[in-house]
Amino acid sequence: MDKFVVFDLDGTLVDTLPGIQKGLNITLKELNFNYSYSLNKVKTFIGRGARRLFALATKNKGNEEDFKHYLRNYEKYQYDVSAFDGVIDTLKELEKRSYKLLIFSNKPDHILQKLIKEKLNEAKFLVIQGQDNNYPPKPDITLLSLILNKYNLDIKNGYYVGDSIVDLETARNIKMKNIIVSYGYGDKEEILKAKPDYYIDKFSEILKIL
Repeated sequence: MDKFVVFDLDGTLVDTLPGIQKGLNITLKELNFNYSYSLNKVKTFIGRGARRLFALATKNKGNEEDFKHYLRNYEKYQYDVSAFDGVIDTLKELEKRSYKLLIFSNKPDHILQKLIKEKLNEAKFLVIQGQDNNYPPKPDITLLSLILNKYNLDIKNGYYVGDSIVDLETARNIKMKNIIVSYGYGDKEEILKAKPDYYIDKFSEILKIL
């Protein structure tokens, strides 16, 4: 059976936080919401999809048109990002070791597809899957299960790599071994309390585990 790794994106492979913060604060100002958030505060909103992020930022006061306006700004500033240290080289090494690489993210799918094409095109992914509105976001595993079944990937041969408690919950929901990175956007205290299988400081440390 094929060996594989499922990756989260935001805070795991690429640093999208500055763009998320910029798009959010610009939107709030344009829509006359009297809120503005620091990077650290926006970090706490990330993990369960753009809709929930916007709801938290507006304290549930925004409407559907407001959210659509936010998505336009969200996308506008999402592509000025870079991969975290060691990501590209590690992904290439995993390919050499015959691992199938997948991305499973709560980021809107059309934005995810474009971002990967622009920023991580040196790596070859079997699947790049963002938020599909026909399915609940992570940590729900309905869509992920369908993807793994489609490609005949056995969870016993896979690892799930992320940066947040949402990723840890996703991995446990689908019963996959998990690797959580410490440099991302997740709450370290919350993650350590949940006792991940592996907790690493550098992305390249994955190669010592797999």
